[in-house]
Amino acid sequence: MKRDVSLLRVSTITGTMVIAAIACFTTAQLVAQASPPDSQREITIQNQLLTIHYHRLAGTMDIEWRDGHKLLGITSGAQLEDGRQLSTAAYTTHELVKLPHTAGAVTEHEYEIRSTAPGLPELLQRIWLNDGKPWMAIEAELEPKTGTVGTRHFDAVVLKGVDPVQIEGSKSLRVLHVPFDNDMWFRYDSVPVADLQPGRTFTSDEVTAIYDNASRQALILGSITHDTWKTAIEAHAADGHLTDLDIYGGISSPTGVRTDTHDTVPHGIVHGEHVRSPRIFIGSFSDWRDGLESYGAANAAIHAPLKWAAGAPMGWNSWAAYADKIDDKRYLSSAAFVRDKLVPLGFGNHKVVYFNLDAFWSKLDAVQLSDAVATIKAMHSPDGTRFEPGIYWTPFAYWSDDLDAYVEGTNMKYRYRDILLKAPDGSILPKVDGGLAIDPSHPGAKARATYYLQQFQKLGFQYLKIDFLSHGALEGVHFDPAIQTGIQAYNLGMKQIVDETGNRMFLSLSIAPLFPSGYGHARRLSCDTKGHMSGGDQSTEYMLNSLTYGWWTSKNLYITDPDHVVLGDKADLGARSVTEGKSRLLSAVISGGMILDSSRLADDPQGRELAQAVYDSRSWLSVAAEDKTFRPIEGDTGDKATDVFVRPSLHGVYVAFFNYDMKNAQTIRVPLDRIDKALATMPSVAVVDVASGTTLQPAHTDVSVKLSPSESTLIELRWK
Repeated sequence: MKRDVSLLRVSTITGTMVIAAIACFTTAQLVAQASPPDSQREITIQNQLLTIHYHRLAGTMDIEWRDGHKLLGITSGAQLEDGRQLSTAAYTTHELVKLPHTAGAVTEHEYEIRSTAPGLPELLQRIWLNDGKPWMAIEAELEPKTGTVGTRHFDAVVLKGVDPVQIEGSKSLRVLHVPFDNDMWFRYDSVPVADLQPGRTFTSDEVTAIYDNASRQALILGSITHDTWKTAIEAHAADGHLTDLDIYGGISSPTGVRTDTHDTVPHGIVHGEHVRSPRIFIGSFSDWRDGLESYGAANAAIHAPLKWAAGAPMGWNSWAAYADKIDDKRYLSSAAFVRDKLVPLGFGNHKVVYFNLDAFWSKLDAVQLSDAVATIKAMHSPDGTRFEPGIYWTPFAYWSDDLDAYVEGTNMKYRYRDILLKAPDGSILPKVDGGLAIDPSHPGAKARATYYLQQFQKLGFQYLKIDFLSHGALEGVHFDPAIQTGIQAYNLGMKQIVDETGNRMFLSLSIAPLFPSGYGHARRLSCDTKGHMSGGDQSTEYMLNSLTYGWWTSKNLYITDPDHVVLGDKADLGARSVTEGKSRLLSAVISGGMILDSSRLADDPQGRELAQAVYDSRSWLSVAAEDKTFRPIEGDTGDKATDVFVRPSLHGVYVAFFNYDMKNAQTIRVPLDRIDKALATMPSVAVVDVASGTTLQPAHTDVSVKLSPSESTLIELRWK
């Protein structure tokens, strides 16, 4: 269809916006218009699925979607460093500017609403819409008439009033808490709005979903730029309705290392001639799961994820197995067991097995380390599977109390006290997780990073697990004055790692902020996970809580890493039976196929026996090798994991079931229309047990499985 050319000419008469000329738009195009002053006195911007009404006298905007969802009374603002509180509602004049297309973005349209008032910096709201898409993006910008401006709290989206968040037909809304990072066993939490008491502040980091689980109708709101700010989401409710919502750059009120961001000093003040808030994605969806996946894709469009040609890795890691007891003999004996006993069972994605040394690899001296790497790289299985060595490092955390120790790679120019991150009073920040934070902007820290990264690559390591990365995002006073916030420092430090490894090493982020992404091939879904089915931290259920509400990060941000599969009592919290071990394996399979065993394969008979029994499942490993992540059926489990996950298969759909009860059997029944509405229209659906290939009783209106304690299963519903 031929695109019409439009001209938008704006003039201001007594402070009123008047559209002088607007040419016709085709139905495939976005329409922007401003109503005459004698009607509603508003600016109207719209595409086929949503309309923005900007009320020029009030300085507020409403967003209405064709599906009936609404956000009412949106403002933007900031708290300046001099204490002044700004809001578009307090500005006197609001003008619309349609900006030209960016190169290549012919379906994206950008608008700017410029708010002005005497004695105040100009406050801009920049809006992006895409043809035929149910979402928009908005960011605010401060632009002083002269000099610079500064803020540590920049409100991109603020809603206040009676029922400003409306989801058509919803009966029971929930809001999703997303953790800032995966440290300290923080959990995702889906909270009923009805449970939010007046005066209680609901918080989330970077993104939230507001949704009705029964209908799945949802609004998704979250930041899609992560170059400067830690983005906070705060909400209040009364009588079962949300009353306030604030999405702002600059998570504030630090109270100690167990807060979401672990900060102990306030968010940095952002100064400049132009200061921009985080850009916020706002979308309406008939399924909250589709919405979060679209949000993830919007992030990927701005900062693309790293790609690894070999796909999700499979291998072994030393941490849960041997921790500080690792040595070269245990490392190489474990590798030999995998080569001789597990690879013949199908262990090893894409004919590669990674063999990784975790923390305490320094217990191997230089000769042992070099010889061990050479031995691993020389290993091959009869089927052509090759082995690659991996290693561990913490670029932004220091684990000693010897502050006068010289920093590696600096020729004794710097001591560790020089490169540690400082508070505004000059003191060293308190430890987080037992480690002191290193300032990524310090030249000594940069030289240290170069030294280690060069050494790892020279030795031949192809896999690098980097840990405790949130230390690099802490707020503080950075050596480089251009670095004003912790997120700016984190971007700087992670970019150095990516640049110096040049996609020659698989970068696996362990403890790390969820955002910014694009600096690692993989990131752990959760904190440390071992082999027990349930029981709080480090369990399969704990990890699957992160998959329940964080599956959408897969491929959009990272390869999702479910952490170690640990088998045997002698390993740290290892699975105690084949049943429990199989469930831990299946949890990794449905998380996207990244599987790293961490059992005592060198010297533990039970661990070896369990490994051969658990990994003897070519059908499950084949599903894992497809590198595709399952998503939840339900999102009403609070801070727990859901027990059923699904994804499309070649013949229909895979469904994974988990019984988290370690003492009692359980029957799990799921209506077919919750899996896929098309299934409910079929007279019967074939059911196949994936592990055995056995055809089970066909399903009609629902599908059910009976599971023993700690058991899981994977079935395929076939209609093709």
